[in-house]
Parts: sequence; structure tokens; C-alpha cells
Amino acid sequence: MIKFYPSFNNILENFKALSGNQSGILEASCMPVVNFNGDVFLKSITGNMPDYHKQVFNKDVSMQYHIIGYGSHYEEALIKYTGESIERYSSIMGPTLLKDKIIYKSYKELSKNNTVMPLKYIDVFTEKQIKKAKELNVAICDKKVKEDDIIGWIKCPSLLNKGEEIYVPAKMMFVGYEEDKSKGEINFIPSFSTGTAAHKSLKKALLNALIEYIQIDSFMITWYTKAKCSLVKIDDENVNRVLKDVNLGENSPYEIIPVYMALEECPIHNFGVFLRRKDNKLPYLLFGVQGGLDASHALTRGIMEAASISYGAYFNTIYNKNMLNNVMKDDHKFLDLDSNVLYYSLPNKIEEKNKLVEEFIENEITLSSLNKLNIEDVDEQIKTLLNYLKNISEYAVYLDLTPPETRDKGWYVMRVMIPELIEMCIPEFPFENHPRMKKYGGVINEHPHPMP
Repeated sequence: MIKFYPSFNNILENFKALSGNQSGILEASCMPVVNFNGDVFLKSITGNMPDYHKQVFNKDVSMQYHIIGYGSHYEEALIKYTGESIERYSSIMGPTLLKDKIIYKSYKELSKNNTVMPLKYIDVFTEKQIKKAKELNVAICDKKVKEDDIIGWIKCPSLLNKGEEIYVPAKMMFVGYEEDKSKGEINFIPSFSTGTAAHKSLKKALLNALIEYIQIDSFMITWYTKAKCSLVKIDDENVNRVLKDVNLGENSPYEIIPVYMALEECPIHNFGVFLRRKDNKLPYLLFGVQGGLDASHALTRGIMEAASISYGAYFNTIYNKNMLNNVMKDDHKFLDLDSNVLYYSLPNKIEEKNKLVEEFIENEITLSSLNKLNIEDVDEQIKTLLNYLKNISEYAVYLDLTPPETRDKGWYVMRVMIPELIEMCIPEFPFENHPRMKKYGGVINEHPHPMP
């Protein structure tokens, strides 16, 4: 879209075709995020989503969408904002559009004549975690999952075996999915949008969904097992030029700490990036994670992602006193994806936070040494990722979640689920009982993950 001239007009027309005050799937207004004096000169756009969840589920349900588009130019920011909004809409509306395809049966009954995702990838919490969740009145899991428990299942095409179809829990495919208690369905896991991507190209939507799933898996394992990583020295002139343009050069108020968080067998480069305030002021520590086959692009996106959430520290400190009071306590609980970000942003417990960052770093590598996996062809990129997944996954599936409202506008939404990998989690409740987490040594890090 950015190749058209004038490019912003074309991108704005794409946005307007999907938005409106009385109709459309997006609100008609969106706004640039204000840059603070001396902070990062990033172009960001955010806005509110209509309360679809109150119509689809019930009026008492509250949901956080966390939608922001960012980049060096407003064109890039608006493209990302529009795409993320479409992605969230499709995840919310998915259960309604596909409700006739959801069946309610026990694993024991369904697996007699069908290929079904094993319960070990559903039963991701320990007894201790389930007990703790009930004490905190957090509805993440009713109990340990058994073969006779009723679950809502949806049949999806296999990502790895052409012609094969696999039943997976609908709860794990759709954000905000509500269990049908009238059919005896149990609650066993929170819903996240990990592995969902929107794009003007169907293949690129699939590629981005795959990359997101793999990058989150690598990060979650690295973070909670406290795996040793390499500090990345940025020796790419183009990357340094971009950073200088947005006030992240040598005179930046932030120290950039890029950490290479890719697992040894991982086919993509994966970077967890800390931005640490040099003057020990708010926001003290920001974090972003991005992966990709091109190391320079992935690292740049990771830095920009970290920078894009800086405004949240100011907003929550002023307007969300309850959250602020919670994260200041010694027994703080992190039950959403805002309080954890605020915790690291606050300029307190500086020594503890610095020590945590340092514990991940074992040695140093250069960015230029990582640029070995560059594959430009989209088909080849997808093939590379699928070849990797064939070695670790048997039950990976995909689903075309493109809503009818966006298909004729040229947008596509792809959803992938790879149960053998670890997806996003509530910071207070990592997937301790997941086979992959246990394979890598189990949860050691008691600090909440810093991802928004």
C-alpha cells in the first residue's frame, strides 16, 4: 500500500473503507500518540475498538485490545493499526461466525474416530496454580482436564499434512471464547491472539502468524527458564541510521539492550529488546520482542515495539491508581498485560531489575554475524518454517479467519495454532505443566514477563 502515490491518502482510504461512526468494524477516529519532549520520536497511532464483546458475549464482559500502530512514518503506523484492528475483530467474531462447526464432546468420545489434539497440551497448569487462581478469583482454569470432561472442539486443516483435519479446542482458537455451561463445557485455559495475523496478502498473513507463534514460544521458554542469551552489538549502518532518526542514537535517553532470545533449533532470529532509561526516570525499563528470517529487520521492529509502549507508563501512573498501587506492593499480582509493563516502567527496585536483565546475558555477538537466513521469497520463507515445525509438531493447524466485512476490501486474516509450542500467557500464570516448558527445565524465573 505504501507504493501508491500519495501513499498516505491510499492508506487512509483503506482505513475509511472499514471504519465509521454508525457502521463499519472500526471506530472512525484514531489518533497519533503524543511524543514527550526528549523521548523517542516514534510515529504511533492508537484508538478504541467498538465493544463487540458486549454484544457477542454479554454486556458485563470487559476486554483489553492493546491496539497500536507504530513506525518511522505515519503511513507505517496507520497500516499496522488497521491490520491489528482487523485481527482483533476476526478473533472476537470467530466463534459467532463458526458456531455451527463447534461440537461439544469429551476427548475420550471424540478421539475414538477422529484425530484430536492431546490433553497434555490443554492441561498446562499445575494443581498449585489452579488453587492459586481460585484464591485470587481469576477464571483461568476450573480444574485439571480429564478425558471425560466436555470441551468445545472445532475441526481445522492440518498445517503440516495435506488433506488431514484435526480437532482442537475452540477456546484456544478464539479470543474471548465463552464456554457453553449448558452443555457442561469446562474452562481450562485463557484465550490469546498468538498466531493471528492480518495482511493484504494471504501468504504473508500466514507467514506472519507462523513467525509470531515461534517468536512467542522462544521468548516464553527463555524468560521463564532463565536461559542464557547473547547480547547483540548493533553494527548495521542502516539500523543505526533508523535509530538515530527516532532519537535512539548515542544521545538517546535510553540504553538499548538487545538480547538474542532464539532457541538453538529455532529457524528465525528472535530478539528481546530492553530499553533502559539512562537517568533512572519513568519509564525506566521497556521491552519488546520480535522475530524474523531477516535479523536486522527483526531487531529494528523489536526496538520500535519497546519504544511504542513508553506512553503507557505515563497514562497508567496518572489515570490508573489502582494498578499503580498494586504493582508497588511486595505481594503484587500480575493478572493482565498492563500491570506487568507498568511494573518494569517504574523507577523503583532498580538494582533488582538490572540484575534480572544481566542474568540473561552470557556473552556478546554482532548483528552482522546473524544475517545468514535471509530468504526473500515468501513461499520459501513459509517452507522453511514448516520444515522446522515438522520436527516438533504433529497437531499444528490453521484457519482462515477472514471476516466477510474485510475480504472484499482485500484483507486476509490467518490463524495458526501449534499446541506443541508455548503461546502467550498471563504473567502470573506461566504454563508450568506444558510438556515443552518441562522439557527445557521448567519455570525458574518468578518475575512476570514484560510483554504487553
